[in-house]
Amino acid sequence: MLLIADSGSTKTDWRLVDEEGKTINSVQCKGLNPYFLTEAEIAKIIKNEVTPIASEVDKVIFYGAGCGLPVKVEQVKSAIESVISVKYPTEVYGDILGAARSLLQDQKGITCILGTGANSCVYDGHEIINNVPSLGYILADWGSGTVLCKDLIALILQQKLDPEIIADFHATFDMDTRQILDKIYNKPQANRFLASFTPFLLKHADNPSCQAIIKDNFRKFFDYYVIPYGPQSMDLPISFTGSIAYHFCDFLEEVAAEFGIKIKSIVQHPMSGLVKYHCQTVPAIK
Repeated sequence: MLLIADSGSTKTDWRLVDEEGKTINSVQCKGLNPYFLTEAEIAKIIKNEVTPIASEVDKVIFYGAGCGLPVKVEQVKSAIESVISVKYPTEVYGDILGAARSLLQDQKGITCILGTGANSCVYDGHEIINNVPSLGYILADWGSGTVLCKDLIALILQQKLDPEIIADFHATFDMDTRQILDKIYNKPQANRFLASFTPFLLKHADNPSCQAIIKDNFRKFFDYYVIPYGPQSMDLPISFTGSIAYHFCDFLEEVAAEFGIKIKSIVQHPMSGLVKYHCQTVPAIK
């Protein structure tokens, strides 16, 4: 049995499959980003929420946000192996490699993630050959749910959006400025808190001011995460995964066209592609 995980900063999807890719069981838990959780915290979540479905597991393959550095990979790997018994060594990779394998399988292309966070890479069909620095939501992550909603909240608190939107925001969330700022500056996982307002932004996406937030963020995303790969890469197919890319796809495709880019595919969740990759394209257990 193969246990595959796809983890963002908000949630982690787990799927237990047999060698042919048939789903035996699945479960979802909170995001397991090692920048926001300790090894012990990750292990506790997995033990409580994942081990009930993780019987007779031969191998765990984990793709996660925050798993780009070896020290973070080891942190997650150690947490998993402390609570799940496996026959073969656990494999831990960054979420962007997971996105590339899911969307492109063994084909060349550019893969982008737009969910709670943002990322991109150039993939040669086997491995990542180019990847702009992933600097997080404070320094980058334009177009992500965190940064989109950071910009939204800023305009709301500054009273710079339409009064109807501001009134709807306070009626919907019943939070004053002090409470919002406390969540952002004094509580853990401010990125998840900010991204949680994404449905509200989507609700008002037909408003010109909200559209400006969305389109400006997507322009900055292409400027930082795609254009630096150079003209030699612009002929490669470009695909997206993530909740933001999926739910705001019309705006994403509109902005892409401004750059002369045609998006090949937009997939909300990469799990089905990962199962196909590990069970059909490059079988993990043979």
